[in-house]
Amino acid sequence: MDAKWQKAGGLVALCLIMFVVTLDTTITNIALPDITRSFSTTLDTSNWISTVYVLILSVLMIPMAKITDQLGRKRLMVIGLILFGIGSLACGLAKSIGMLIAMRTVQGLSGAIVTPIIVPLSVDLFGRAKANQIVGVIGAAAAVAAAAGPPIGGLLIHLWSWHEIFFVNVPIVLLTLGLVAICFHESYDTTISKSIDYIGIVLLSSGLFFVTFVLLKGYDYGWQSLRITMMSGSAVVLLGLFVILDLRRQEPLIEFRLFRDLTFLSSTLIYFTCGFAVVISSVVFNFFLENVRNFGPLHAGYIIMFSSLTVVISLPVGSQLGQKLDYRWSNVTGVLLMTIGGLLLTQLTYQVTGFTMMVNMAIIGLGFGFASLSLVSAVQYIPVEKAGIASGMINAARQLGTCLGIAMLVGVLNHNVANAKTAIKASAYQNVRESQVSPNVRTALDKVIHHDTAANHAKATLAAKSLSNVPKPIRTSELSQLYVGASKLSQANEKMTGSLKKLREDTERLPAFSQAAVPIIKGSQILTAKQKELKQGISLVAQAATIKQVQNKIVTKKHSELTKAFTKTFWVAFICLALMCPVAFWTDRPNNK
Repeated sequence: MDAKWQKAGGLVALCLIMFVVTLDTTITNIALPDITRSFSTTLDTSNWISTVYVLILSVLMIPMAKITDQLGRKRLMVIGLILFGIGSLACGLAKSIGMLIAMRTVQGLSGAIVTPIIVPLSVDLFGRAKANQIVGVIGAAAAVAAAAGPPIGGLLIHLWSWHEIFFVNVPIVLLTLGLVAICFHESYDTTISKSIDYIGIVLLSSGLFFVTFVLLKGYDYGWQSLRITMMSGSAVVLLGLFVILDLRRQEPLIEFRLFRDLTFLSSTLIYFTCGFAVVISSVVFNFFLENVRNFGPLHAGYIIMFSSLTVVISLPVGSQLGQKLDYRWSNVTGVLLMTIGGLLLTQLTYQVTGFTMMVNMAIIGLGFGFASLSLVSAVQYIPVEKAGIASGMINAARQLGTCLGIAMLVGVLNHNVANAKTAIKASAYQNVRESQVSPNVRTALDKVIHHDTAANHAKATLAAKSLSNVPKPIRTSELSQLYVGASKLSQANEKMTGSLKKLREDTERLPAFSQAAVPIIKGSQILTAKQKELKQGISLVAQAATIKQVQNKIVTKKHSELTKAFTKTFWVAFICLALMCPVAFWTDRPNNK
């Protein structure tokens, strides 16, 4: 094959690999409500569909980087792509939530295999001189994929179903397999031995798993519970033991020496932050749109899409800025913009306009695009033979950032939502207590608040129609005057009926008058009964209005408290982003141009 076409095909293959693996970290988030309903499960369970993928990616990427350097990068790339395609097809065909989560594990494993191979293959194909530029293009594909996941997922779900978010991977994988087979030659890291550190892989993987699980489930089980305490201790012991053993090995699993380069260390932390920032828009904010504002997947994806659109703008601008000056300014700008976007989300209200939300997403997207150039700044001073493990480490950092972001922010969000629900219920019970409704209605409404089911709603509706013990309208309402007027008419009519009866009794000796009074008395009695029905009807209407007011108060409180739960979570995200701003200043060396 002509060298020019070989390089073009190789670049397309590498971009497609990075795109599809990264896409699957965010495309599922917008489908979680649909998947939850499809399998009649809970959001906590279905959330593992996203979590397990990034968990396996982050846990296994570094070991896989080492293994691919040892056993052959092209060979492992082909194996990884085949596994990814099979996993994607099986996810789309899954008949149970357990099967879907299991196949997402397969996807995560295959993603961990192929991702760290991308950078060394690009160096082999294009040479060290052009590697930074090529890595920048590949990083752009990753950034666009991460931001584009929700809108693409929303469109696929709108047009077809959630199954298609997995099926779409299959033709991409097939095309990529063909390009890899044609465009690349086999390559290895010739400076390392062929032995595989199985003990190190187990220690590192287990330790990272426990860390993520603790962050994800700490609120659910209780931070001081035996399970969380034991897992936290196990994570410390396992990771500590791994570091001690790995530092003593001649062929370490993680090249800790790479962290002596301040540029690599700082860039890795910023790329970690990029993975964390993806969770803010594609997971937490998406939950707000779909679960609080009740937007459909397409509508939610349309709003989040503005983050992906601005990524397309900021990436080439940041790349040019990095090449002309240095990459620190791109990274600094990116982290600052993401932090500003996080701060704006802390001011979220339930009534926030679509335009405001789009601006927020655009700011985060701009920052994400600029900061994604940390992938380039991380590897620009790394020796060529260490490109594979370095790529594995920095890509693992971004996946770990996403994984820990999901674990921490979703954990905080679940805790805040649980507190919000408690406050909503307490306020609802208080509103019902203070409302002027019948005891039957009050009891029925209490049951609806305690357990919101269709059966309880039906019972509340029946209770609201019952005439038993319906209270009078409150004095301040307009219906109260109508009720008082009807009562006065009823009382006057009763007096008139009584007077007619007495007059009839007094004039029994006058048959003509007595007979004439009978229909008048009956008519008066019928009128009295109708007037009583009118009073009851007025009372029912007043009670219905009161119930409506109570419902409006409950709904308003619900929207307010749930929105506060999200803004509190965004404050946590903002603080985390703000703490990383100073780190960006060390992502490149001064006067390197």
